[in-house]
Amino acid sequence: MQIKQFMLRNLFIILGLLLGVSACSPTLDWRTVRSDDLFYEALYPGKPSRAEKSIIFNGQKLTMTIEASKVDNSLYAVGVINIPKDIAQKFDANSLLKYLQTGMLSNLQNSSAPVEKTVTIKTTGQSSIDLSAKEWLIMGDGPDAKRRLLRFRIVQRNFPDGQIQIYQQSLLQTISGEISLEKLIQTDGHEMFFSGFKPY
Repeated sequence: MQIKQFMLRNLFIILGLLLGVSACSPTLDWRTVRSDDLFYEALYPGKPSRAEKSIIFNGQKLTMTIEASKVDNSLYAVGVINIPKDIAQKFDANSLLKYLQTGMLSNLQNSSAPVEKTVTIKTTGQSSIDLSAKEWLIMGDGPDAKRRLLRFRIVQRNFPDGQIQIYQQSLLQTISGEISLEKLIQTDGHEMFFSGFKPY
């Protein structure tokens, strides 16, 4: 299965079904959500819903668990993949990160060149550690031809027992008119969501 086909279904169809549970878009109601089974906490602008999707990568079946909240024209989501020790030893996690990156960037058509940078994400707790993460910004057209901004980060957390946790934090936003990326990412929605994410 091609990356583009796989990720297109996941981002726009699976998340759409996940958020179909909500009959309407709530107003901004920021709350800290602790997902103890997924080893992270995050600030969401509304109560998130949850869905799961199986991923076949290098012959291994992995599960991505997605928690997401939709408010007005924006979708806030965190996807988590846990790679047990026995599976982590069988393939290069960097290849999986590249796979996820390529798939996410292919979700928007007629897109601008992605803006990429390296950011630091701190784990939660008093003895927090710094994790290096990649962030991408891209504008393009969704399957419904609406213009959208996609901002996402991918970070890998290695645990002492050998298991790996991969987090994919994303904000998908419908946009209208001409607006610069700089102004978009300085809004409260972007600032609070991306700064409020902390892996365990």
